[in-house]
Amino acid sequence: MAGNAELVALTGKYLIGNYGRLPVAMVRGQGAKLWDADGKEYIDFFAGFGAGGVAGHCHPAIVSAVKAQAEKLFCVGNLFTNEPQVGLARMLSEKGFGGQSFFCHSGAESVEAALKLARITAGPGRYKIISFNHCFHGRTMGALSLTPEKFQKGFEPMLPGSVKVDYNDLAAARAAVDEETAGIIIEPIQGEGGVNMPSVEYIQGIRKLCDEKKIAMICDEVWCSPGRTGKWFAYQHFGIEPDILTIAKALGGGLPVAACVAKPAFAAKFVPGTHGCTLGGNPLCAAAGLATMELIEKEGLLARAEKIGQQIQNQIRAAKLPVVKDVRGKGLMLGVELTKPGKDVFIACLAKGLCINCTQDVVLRLAPAMVVSDQELAKGMDILLGVLAKA
Repeated sequence: MAGNAELVALTGKYLIGNYGRLPVAMVRGQGAKLWDADGKEYIDFFAGFGAGGVAGHCHPAIVSAVKAQAEKLFCVGNLFTNEPQVGLARMLSEKGFGGQSFFCHSGAESVEAALKLARITAGPGRYKIISFNHCFHGRTMGALSLTPEKFQKGFEPMLPGSVKVDYNDLAAARAAVDEETAGIIIEPIQGEGGVNMPSVEYIQGIRKLCDEKKIAMICDEVWCSPGRTGKWFAYQHFGIEPDILTIAKALGGGLPVAACVAKPAFAAKFVPGTHGCTLGGNPLCAAAGLATMELIEKEGLLARAEKIGQQIQNQIRAAKLPVVKDVRGKGLMLGVELTKPGKDVFIACLAKGLCINCTQDVVLRLAPAMVVSDQELAKGMDILLGVLAKA
């Protein structure tokens, strides 16, 4: 088997260099652990950039579901019904707000569907979508238009009608709404923006504003759900329901499945010919998604995410490390804001066998799988706190 150096060199030769890749090639994963091509073991506190946020890597229940489905049917197209897709849509509806699902592959695609749904529901002349500074909604052209300007450079012009205001500022959102507004898209907890937490009153205020102006409230939970924050969906922490929900990353347990879930009155606007996705919700990926949702329920992972997320926050605060400015988040969607750039901490953790992430220059993101064991958690925290103590 090729080692890290050889695989990294081949990556540079044959793959487009659009990722700032680390000089490591991962070849195996199990739960909250990874192994690279040189045989080194890692504790994964970022769970495949969020895609393994529920079950980690290669959970037996998901592997079993995928194997069983692979022996029956991979894909048949969406002119036919398939059983796993119906099962997954039913769980999303019953655990959420009674919505109906459109399936695709990625968070950005689910956002694109949500934007089209908001516009077609609003009607002619209402096309503007309000988003928020420090948000992240994806890199396809519609989603990119809502995302901060630093990601847009070189790809202008953006989609017309994109309006950005400050997060957690209800007055700013209200002032931005006009007769051409079709909807507001908001992350109940901002992920890429630094794990920023809004107030309950703010999210409830956005809901009331959307009701008052008769526009769509879209909750982008590509990072937040399912279950990561200690509830099935992060909006449930705020006592509201969105009109449209986008969900991806961890939904498929590591396989590419995403959903745009909408209240029936909105969903009804997507009639045949208005939107589609050839492989969206294919039986193989839908089976993985259904197994992931069932795993959360069977193993009580919502309560576990809440418990160990609070444990991590308490442990970091108790250490009273000078480099730590703030710790925030819900469940296992956590941010550790530092008083200095976090790149060196990120690299030092990786060298010691811990995978984390750094965003917004100074915020470490921690998102272990919900199935992380107590022993893996303790080992990872020892590495993290040890590195932070020397930062």
